[in-house]
Amino acid sequence: MIETGKYQNEISTLDKLSIRDYERIFKVFKSSIDDKDFHTYNILKKIEFPEIDSQYLEFYTPQSKVALSILSYQIYGDMKSWWILYLLNKDKFTGAPFYLNGGIEVKYIKDPIRTLIYDDITNSTVFGGRHY
Repeated sequence: MIETGKYQNEISTLDKLSIRDYERIFKVFKSSIDDKDFHTYNILKKIEFPEIDSQYLEFYTPQSKVALSILSYQIYGDMKSWWILYLLNKDKFTGAPFYLNGGIEVKYIKDPIRTLIYDDITNSTVFGGRHY
């Protein structure tokens, strides 16, 4: 039996995810084999950002090569927001996709609006329609 259509936080038998967790945006498939339940993510969800008004953005330039998770910590104070930095700056990540070379300026979303964007991403299959 396969069940679909729920986010992890809607399934009581799974750990709750914070709003910053990348996995939060994927719905979960549940299948049962020999009375054991298995959960998998629908990783085919597509995420695109609309143009975000510059009043909601700030910029940061690391001095040396940095991993995306560390860059997230330097900007947001958590390592879980790496994916939002990547999606906003895909064109800046050349070569090794999870590292940014020093001296390259990246944009990031200011905290007051970041939570709204996380919620929108969680609640839509293709992020769009709303402009910030």
